[in-house]
Amino acid sequence: MSLFPSLFGHQKPQAVTSLRSRLDNVFDDFFRDWPETSNRWMRPAVDMAETKEGLEIKIDLPDMDRKDIQLELHGDQLLVQGEKEFKKEDTQDKGYHLLERSYGSFRRVIQLPFSLADNTEVRASYDKGVLSVMLPKPAEAQQSTKRIEIK
Repeated sequence: MSLFPSLFGHQKPQAVTSLRSRLDNVFDDFFRDWPETSNRWMRPAVDMAETKEGLEIKIDLPDMDRKDIQLELHGDQLLVQGEKEFKKEDTQDKGYHLLERSYGSFRRVIQLPFSLADNTEVRASYDKGVLSVMLPKPAEAQQSTKRIEIK
């Protein structure tokens, strides 16, 4: 049984935090193509997939150092934040004609379809610009279907 509501099917009512997340997406989509606001560090791209074991989350963070990324679990939210510093020494002897790569800090709160205890074992790795996070399903979500006798 999937913990996610279907992307194309009926959407179940969700908490207020879900509404906030949806509103964030509306504004991000609206401003995405505007040159003045198209800083990808405002909201890095995220993929979230459900597997038999849990949730697999992949976050694009190109050219980051692992030490500059923080990852925190807060119940039903995953917080990812960090900073990519602009190094002044890179520009001292150069006259740039174009400088499009993004620098600065970012913060992204990812709403999870379930809540996890603080002591839950979460696995995370960073390789080739992608942060991969594996969150186990809560015990009640892993149970198989139970037949209920009708009296």
